[in-house]
Amino acid sequence: MMRRGGETRQAGGSGLRACLCILLGILLALSATGCATAPRQAFDLAAAAGALPRAERGGPSLVVREMTAAPPTSSARIVVRDADGSVYILPDSEWSAPLPRLLRDRMVEALQRAGVAAAAYGLAGAALSTDIRRFEIDVARNVAVVELSVRLVDANTGAARAAQSFVAEAAAPEHTGTPAVMALTGAAGQALAKAASWARGKL
Repeated sequence: MMRRGGETRQAGGSGLRACLCILLGILLALSATGCATAPRQAFDLAAAAGALPRAERGGPSLVVREMTAAPPTSSARIVVRDADGSVYILPDSEWSAPLPRLLRDRMVEALQRAGVAAAAYGLAGAALSTDIRRFEIDVARNVAVVELSVRLVDANTGAARAAQSFVAEAAAPEHTGTPAVMALTGAAGQALAKAASWARGKL
């Protein structure tokens, strides 16, 4: 009888330990959820290309290839260059897609606004290749900087027809969140408009 009672007490202790383990697991899960970072706000640079004209008929006369960029500019993260030259990314904001793809779409729109029959895909005699050299907030000067290196090439042979770099800046007194994004959008709009006007003149 004593043995049976001991076994009963041992079983009860095991059940208590199991309950405590389950409770501990729930508390840890809740703690991890509370420590999770808040989702970042996504932006799409939609205002950079401005209002579009009526769509033109016919196929594209210019194909805009996906742009290239070095990390971290090649990602969806928003880049800030500190006064000491170091680079970091905004913790609370990001682009809605990797920047080269997103900016390519805005370039197509800017070209269409300039009167060029442009598209991201299709058959055309000419193609536009772009390297994003800078797309960042410059903390030292409180400006958003966008630098694009653009080449107009023969779509069939790849031979370069013309090349040009475009730099645009916009005031950026605030370096986080929506104000930083709006400054970058303004600078991008200037650079895209310059590039679209240049490309139109070279076709």
